[in-house]
Amino acid sequence: MEAMNNWLEKFHTVAQTIAQERGPCKLFALLEKERSPYHWDAILCSESLPEEDMEALRYVVNTIQAVLSRQEMNQLGAVILLDVDNLFIKALQQFLAEQNNPAEFSQVDINGLEVRKGYMIISPVKTVANSQRSSTLLTKALSWVKIAAQQGDTEAQKTLGLMYAKGEGVKQNLTQAKRWFRKAAKQGDMQAQDHLRMLET
Repeated sequence: MEAMNNWLEKFHTVAQTIAQERGPCKLFALLEKERSPYHWDAILCSESLPEEDMEALRYVVNTIQAVLSRQEMNQLGAVILLDVDNLFIKALQQFLAEQNNPAEFSQVDINGLEVRKGYMIISPVKTVANSQRSSTLLTKALSWVKIAAQQGDTEAQKTLGLMYAKGEGVKQNLTQAKRWFRKAAKQGDMQAQDHLRMLET
């Protein structure tokens, strides 16, 4: 159970990174299908990540790879981007609303897809408990980002810089933001270089 919680926390880090760099996701779910147990599909829905956009898909996969270990990546069956008006997204949203917005669920059929187990990283259905859970998970995700950043991961360094710059999950600290952007920029990360330039002007 602890391994699963750690894995889910890492996906919250991914969601935070995507939100900071591309804009918020309307929905982010991990689904284990009945026909492919022990392999999870990451389903994302965001206006900034169009369904048929290969660059957007590459971005999401790279963001996930920056956070997960190789062994954890092997548990991932597919990364799927769906538009807001996709029938599956609408059916999942309806299911969540009818079931009082569960963070996890099992043995359900959603729009013809038999789901063995599901976890909601970001739910389109908003509740007060959801906001409190997101805040707690963001704080936990911060620890994973810090570890990866300290180990030299440029994506994590940039994410940590963004977190400090915006005060998300940490107290806003522009000195720390610059420090982490500078580390990522030295490794050639163009977005980190842009963020650093903006902070220094």
